[in-house]
Amino acid sequence: MNEERLAEQLEQQIRQWSNHLLRESPLLALAQRGALSQVGMAKYLASLRHLFACSERNLRRAALRARELGLEPLAEHLAQKAGEEHGHADWASADLSQLPEAVRGSDTPARELLNLVQLQGNLIDQHPLCFLAYALWAEYFTVLVGETWLAALSRSGFPREQVSAIAKHIEADREHAATGLRVIDTFWTGDPPLGEILAGVERACHTFERFCLEICTLGSHAA
Repeated sequence: MNEERLAEQLEQQIRQWSNHLLRESPLLALAQRGALSQVGMAKYLASLRHLFACSERNLRRAALRARELGLEPLAEHLAQKAGEEHGHADWASADLSQLPEAVRGSDTPARELLNLVQLQGNLIDQHPLCFLAYALWAEYFTVLVGETWLAALSRSGFPREQVSAIAKHIEADREHAATGLRVIDTFWTGDPPLGEILAGVERACHTFERFCLEICTLGSHAA
């Protein structure tokens, strides 16, 4: 019987990193100064749209992988989470359409966002539970930093109703993160090892920070 609790370790890791993000993120600081440009916001929303679409597909892929490994309860949970993500990319598309056409560019996602999606696939191949831990990371940190991020965006001229994809995710992820923390230990018997799972979440943290820096650079230099 595994005596460590994965949920406790993940909660501590995500909380510590979220606090770091709130203190140190250049993108958050830029938005709080009211200086995030529409070009930067367009790239951010285009990236979210791509991320949401890929996350739904990858949750289904992770469910199939879990079934291949004979992990049926985990497979059912991942399939349920895939259903919860359906239509979220449309939220980002609607938000993006409110920005002037001239600032939308090619509507392509940021380079580091593509790296984050690639990481999703790598984690599924590693073990579907590693991907479930990643999903919990995404939901829980959204809850922890979301309201601060919305307030900062408002200072830059993007009110809550114009970034509905973010606001709606915060509301949905309150329940999703709480559920995730409650159930993840029921799927974990010690395989994969704890360190392997936490390392995957750490890679997600670093990739997301690079994504934020990419948006910050674009959003501060664009006219």
